[in-house]
Amino acid sequence: MKKPVVDYRKLRLSNITSNEYRHLLLLLGWVGYLVMYLVTENFIPESSCHVVHSRIDDLIPFNEYFVIFYVSWYFFMVLSLLYFVLYDIKGFVRAQKLIVGMQIIAVITYILWPSVQNMRPEAFAHDNVLTRLLGYIYKVDTPTGVCPSLHVGYTLAVLSAHLAARDHKLIKKVLLALWSFMICISVCFVKQHSFIDVCAAVILYLFLEIVLFGRDIKLGKRRIGDRRDGELIRDIDSMHYIMPLMYPNRCDNEAYMKLSVEIAGTEEYIRNYNKEHPDERIAIFDIIIAAALRTIRQRPQMNRFIANQTMYQRKCVTAAFTVKKEFRDDGDETLARIVAEDTDTLFTISHKVREQIALCKKEDDESTEAMNFIMKIPGKHLIGAIARFLDRHGWMPQSVIATDPYQCSVVLSNLGSLGLDIGYHHLMNWGTNSIFIIIGTKKFKPYHDQDGNVTMKKELDLAFTIDERISDGFYYARSIRLMKTLIENPKLLEESLSEQVKR
Repeated sequence: MKKPVVDYRKLRLSNITSNEYRHLLLLLGWVGYLVMYLVTENFIPESSCHVVHSRIDDLIPFNEYFVIFYVSWYFFMVLSLLYFVLYDIKGFVRAQKLIVGMQIIAVITYILWPSVQNMRPEAFAHDNVLTRLLGYIYKVDTPTGVCPSLHVGYTLAVLSAHLAARDHKLIKKVLLALWSFMICISVCFVKQHSFIDVCAAVILYLFLEIVLFGRDIKLGKRRIGDRRDGELIRDIDSMHYIMPLMYPNRCDNEAYMKLSVEIAGTEEYIRNYNKEHPDERIAIFDIIIAAALRTIRQRPQMNRFIANQTMYQRKCVTAAFTVKKEFRDDGDETLARIVAEDTDTLFTISHKVREQIALCKKEDDESTEAMNFIMKIPGKHLIGAIARFLDRHGWMPQSVIATDPYQCSVVLSNLGSLGLDIGYHHLMNWGTNSIFIIIGTKKFKPYHDQDGNVTMKKELDLAFTIDERISDGFYYARSIRLMKTLIENPKLLEESLSEQVKR
């Protein structure tokens, strides 16, 4: 027998608000609805109600056999909610949120726009157990408060939870959907509701589904709320949800950190590798890029970005850097971008870096070509306003941002190659980039042991500018330490990006 996911034997009034049991508080919606149902039934006279009727109702014949499906609704609801509360808490919460939403909106509707239907037959053509059962239902259930039909609405709410359940097989979902369909149409055949009531219930359900769970609805390959380049983070904590609303600009939320990496062993690794592979040489820059990409792949919060005051998880791991075509004051710059794959290693990334540098020195990248074209168009202020709007929503044409470094996971600048030390580089409000790394010059630094002896170690300084809103300091610190480990132990980079680093 399947074991319940929650031990309700320990449930007490004192602990019902705990994380383990607080989902049960949603059942209070039924209590509130019952109270308001009695109020509306007893204090709103039938004479003040609006008659609900349509021509389609006249085309639907009365059929007492449908009372079987109508009554089966009680079993459907009780058994489903009991199953969810025992074995699928998420399903229970989903169904109950929809039900409570329907109860609130329905009660407001019943008070502001009371409704009644007068389609019930005055006498039954047949006398059998089904008509007698239906006669009892007519007696205890008044024909008021009918639009929208909660009989239908509740059915759709519970069906929604069943369809979202991952442990349900397809055949089970199909059978439950057919059962739900028969329940929904039965209300018209037994003349408990008008076709209008059913339509109103369907519309109410769809409205609540979009409001409550719209972000989980998929449109093609994306869910509502996702962007082309990132998936909306739906389980975010309240602090990281609020921060982009209070501090909307990336440039106002920069965390600046420095890191010194010992590179004696790294340079020895590079020399040995280049000696054995003279046609596939690697450089320290390749190792730093590979280490940054693997760190981001291993630490997914480092691959988040905030756009339009909303946090997203980037769909791919990318790195960008600028290539100087000629080392002259008037030499052109172009943009290089690397898209990492899970199977990439140090050597495949090094190959991609070489390809990008060679390509950039021969021709302009796509983004540069697009910018050259835009520069010729009049109305630059209007173009800028439109571009910023499109950028905020992730709607910029791919040709414009194809190699835009500020649409990447990390941007790197190798100032050491120019003989310059590390320095601060700001982030951009444009784009989605959340991490900027400056690479400085190699230098020897003195280290003192506890006995006062001095040892000179060759080091490379790195500077990080990170959007502090995407995670917290503890996560950043562990991520930067991982990158340090990878640079100082480049043999680890021979493994694929997706392989967990063993430290």
